[in-house]
Amino acid sequence: MVLRELEEEKAIDLAIDTAIYDYLAKKHKVYADVQVTDIAYCPRKAYYEKKHGKREYTSNWSIFTGILLHDVLLKAMAEYLKADAEVLTVELFEFSCGKVKLYAMCDLLTDNYIVELKTTSYLPEAPRYNHLLQLEAYLRLFDREYGYLVYIERHYGNRVIFKHRRDEQLYQTLLMRLEDFAYSLKHDKAPSIREYSLCKLGKSVCPYYDICRNEP
Repeated sequence: MVLRELEEEKAIDLAIDTAIYDYLAKKHKVYADVQVTDIAYCPRKAYYEKKHGKREYTSNWSIFTGILLHDVLLKAMAEYLKADAEVLTVELFEFSCGKVKLYAMCDLLTDNYIVELKTTSYLPEAPRYNHLLQLEAYLRLFDREYGYLVYIERHYGNRVIFKHRRDEQLYQTLLMRLEDFAYSLKHDKAPSIREYSLCKLGKSVCPYYDICRNEP
């Protein structure tokens, strides 16, 4: 009887892990060769993912609850703000290394502004740089003058909202990253830009850590 109960408990536990794993796998949006998030976050990680394939998903509870909360809020906010949710667009850029299509999917698009929703374990005192780059790209590709970064704490629901207007310096940084990434894909060479905050945490946050650290 005890053995049977243990087996049933293990089966239930495995079912929970499988449900989380499957949900995260489905929510991993790869809708184009080059996405805004590829260049706004860590171009090297994005490059290795395209070259070596997506590494195993994990049943990470924190990521699961964050994405689930994000999806629930996004649907309700879209209705309240009379906005379109998860809108996709594409723009063609031309550099010396060739042409590249950059795809973008913003969270909420209204007639006047864009909203990017971020769930987090703690609220930042200022917008995070890679999120600003991401929102800057969306402002350009969706032709809006300003937008909002909304951070929501996963555990308690506290929130902070930052308004961001177009910034030419940020946009030029974005273009530089895009050109570097396009060159990397064409010549099969790791991008020169990487997110060092991820490197400090090693394998716990980046499955390509061992590959990346052995390349210049």
